[in-house]
Formats: sequence, structure tokens, C-alpha cells
Amino acid sequence: MGRIVSILHYSALPVIGGVEFIIDRHSKLMREDGFDVSIIAGEGEPDILIPELKASNYKKIQEEILRGREPENFEDEVEKLKKKLIQAISSSNLLIVHNLFTMHFNLVATAALCDLAGEIKTIGWVHDISYIDPTYNLPSPAKTPLKLITSPAPGVQYVTITKYRKEKLSDFFEIEKDKIQVIPNGIDPYKLLPEEMEKTAKRLNILSYYPVVLFPSRLTKRKNFELAIEISSELQGKPLLLLSAPPDPHNPEFSSYKDELRALAEKKELPLIFLSDHCPIKKIYPFYFLGDILLISSRMEGFGLPVLEASLMRIPAAFSNIPPLKEIGKHFQSHIFFDLDENPKNIANRIMNLLNESSIVQNRKIVIRDFGWDTIYQKKIKKLL
Repeated sequence: MGRIVSILHYSALPVIGGVEFIIDRHSKLMREDGFDVSIIAGEGEPDILIPELKASNYKKIQEEILRGREPENFEDEVEKLKKKLIQAISSSNLLIVHNLFTMHFNLVATAALCDLAGEIKTIGWVHDISYIDPTYNLPSPAKTPLKLITSPAPGVQYVTITKYRKEKLSDFFEIEKDKIQVIPNGIDPYKLLPEEMEKTAKRLNILSYYPVVLFPSRLTKRKNFELAIEISSELQGKPLLLLSAPPDPHNPEFSSYKDELRALAEKKELPLIFLSDHCPIKKIYPFYFLGDILLISSRMEGFGLPVLEASLMRIPAAFSNIPPLKEIGKHFQSHIFFDLDENPKNIANRIMNLLNESSIVQNRKIVIRDFGWDTIYQKKIKKLL
């Protein structure tokens, strides 16, 4: 058995809330990394259900506290809850508490956790702070359990989700900023894909590349994939050429042409993926979501539907300077044309300029690079564990 991590909050999914979703994602990342994780909460479907942790559990006690008084039975209830918590976390190596050290919704639970923090390594994950939010209009904490959320709990290591929240917590708790770590919330960059496509794209780790060059087409020689490989191999960064590449039912040379393209890509040291090798062709259409740029290097086209598809998906594009593509592409702004005999390195430089000037592409790049859950886990969360 690996290290055991307990994650605690007022509630867990399927109760809907931002913190609940974050906890769910954290737990999945930790489990995938070999940690034994237990979610502890007062409602929802946690691994360990302790109803007393619900934000609404101690209504009368909370009402007394918010009137500026300390309830007579407060300490008794704290001791009762501590016994349940001790049983729940007795085998844990780490306790991560979301919001209870800075929010007022269940001060019995906050008091119990403050008492236990010295007995187990504890992280206070701060999403919100009651006393800096004027909507709560809380009374003076001087003589009530509210004082528990106005100063750092002994032995607790604090994490905030933004630098702004870190600065506010530092000022409010009067602790040094370098004692508070910032770990932002993240996003799964693949999440908007249909399930089967999502699994395929994750397995191939497609979004670890930049730029991802899309060329949607059947494998026919008039599409001039050789030039697409030459251009893509000259792109800066860590390029990937992603071909939809369903077989041409009218072309008996399909397999040999595919082998030729693989050999050329290998010679150019360019990662090349034929997506139809990994996913049923009917499921491929959303692959536009994976791309940074559409590239069409065809010698001949009848119409050029991907030009419209890419524009609909807000993807910039580079097209060979042939009449059908010029006729359609002239309506759109985020594109360049190139001659079929133009130097591939020159075309690649023009493509990089187009990508660098596109705010949509650059915003997407930042999200994938800095806010993908896997990146946040490997760079920040794992170090805490």
C-alpha cells in the first residue's frame, strides 16, 4: 500500500460545486499516481461519510455563534466529532482540508480539525475566506469560535488557488507570503472531445505537441502529403502532423503510399499520426479541436471543405495557392497561401508568424501548457504528497 491521503470537505460529488469538482479531480490524479486516497465529507458520495461535516449540520450552534455568542455545548460537540475524525484519518499520512480553516459554515468541524492538525501532516487548501467577503457580514470574532478562522491553525501548511488569494490570506493571517503555496485549479484539455476520441487523443498524448498540424483528407497522392511533411518538419517547437487519413476506396496503392509517408516523416524526424489507425473514421471529425493550424498542401482540389470547417472551429490555416482553395479561402482572415514550389522552410516560418500573431492559438497554448491538470499535478501537487 502506498501513501494514504485523506481529502476533507463539507460535501463531495454528486453535490454540485466548484470545490467538489476540484477534489474529485485531485483524487483521480493521486490515485492514478499510486496513492491511496479517501474523500471524507458530510454529504454526497464520499469514500467516508461523516454527516456532522455538512455545512448545515450544527444549525443552532451556528446561529448562536453568528449572534456573537459561544454556545454552551460547543466543546462537547467538538470532542464528539474529533473521535469520528480520528477514526477516519487514523491510517492517513496526509490530510488535505478544503476551505474549513478559512470559512465559517461549520465551526464545530473547524475546531475539531484545528485540534487534530498537530497530530497529522495537514494542508489547508484555501478557495475562499469568509472574513474578507463582505457578503457574509460576520460579527467580531473576539469571543467566539469565529476566531478560529482569523488566524493560521498551528501546524497547517496553506495552499491558495491564486496569487491574489495568497496575498489576501497573507495579509489577513499576518503570515509571510513565502509560507503559502499557490496551486491553481486546472482543466482537462481533452474534455470537450467525445469519449472515444478523448481516450484516443490522451493515449497518443497529442496535446503534448506544439504546433499540432491538421491535414484532414483521404490518402491520395494529389493531396501532396510529402510537402506537408517537409513544411511541418521545419516548424519551431515540437510539431506533430496529424492526418485523418482514411483509406481511399478507389486507390489500390494506399498501403504503399502510407509506408512512403511514414518513411519520409521518420527521415525528417517528424512525429506523424494517421488518426484512422487509432479511431473509427466516423469518430474522427472532432479532431479539429486538437489542432493549432490546418495545412492543405494539395496539388488539386474539387472544393476544399476543410477550409470552411477550420474557419468554423477558429483554427488558422495555410493553403496551397491553387484556384479552389483561393476561391474559398479569400473570405477568411486567419490564413496564408503558399506556392507549391516555395521553400518549405520559408512556408514554415510564415506559419509560425501566423500562429504567434493569433491570440486564440496563444491563449490555447497557455491553457494547455500551464493549466492542464496533469501539468499542475506533476509540477505542484505531487510535491506536497
